[in-house]
Amino acid sequence: MKKLYTLIKNDLKLIVRDKTLLSFLLLPPVLIIAFKFLTPILVETAPILEEYRVIIGMFASIQTAIMFGFVTSFLILDEKDENVMNVIRILPISGFYFILYRLLFATVFSSIAAYAMITLSDIAHPGNLEAILLAILYGMTAPTISLAISTYAKNKVEGMAYFKGIDLLLMLPIASFFVGSSLSMVFSILPTYWVFHFYETSYNDAPAFEFFAVGFCFFGILISLLLFQFRKRVFGR
Repeated sequence: MKKLYTLIKNDLKLIVRDKTLLSFLLLPPVLIIAFKFLTPILVETAPILEEYRVIIGMFASIQTAIMFGFVTSFLILDEKDENVMNVIRILPISGFYFILYRLLFATVFSSIAAYAMITLSDIAHPGNLEAILLAILYGMTAPTISLAISTYAKNKVEGMAYFKGIDLLLMLPIASFFVGSSLSMVFSILPTYWVFHFYETSYNDAPAFEFFAVGFCFFGILISLLLFQFRKRVFGR
């Protein structure tokens, strides 16, 4: 527990010192407030948007959740630049414990942010249990982003480019709601396809657990593969 407290304390110091990371960390509550007050105005101005509330909710939730993945990945990139990862090998804390802490940090706060967006913004509330399950799935985008960026990006400039590209890929399955049913399955190769369809189906009070199950397993496998690559490329194991 003392080790965990020390890691959290050090991370908060690093985040506060970096204005970019601090702004991304503070962005989720800003987004929640913005969507809560702007969505009714937009719907009133353009009533056709009422039909797309759940689409807006999907977009708002994922943009809120991925911020913690960005922050965590840039913390790890900083440590790679400063050779902290090499130092970890000789410390009492194992590299696996260290990266597991980072991923849990990103997942927990990402899930909380997504749950807050779904329940507090009043955009498209699918139900209490469904909101919790959705928050879990959205939360899993954070470790996915963290591992993808910190494993393959060489520096922060590359990291920002990776972040923008991954963000676009994660949002791409929203397009599946605007194409035919046969074409929509093309987007199922991306994990967020199952998250978004779980959101839409549960919002319409239809059975949706299979979407949650597939999405959870999809993210679990993807995170495991990325974790293996991270340990191989960063820790040399």
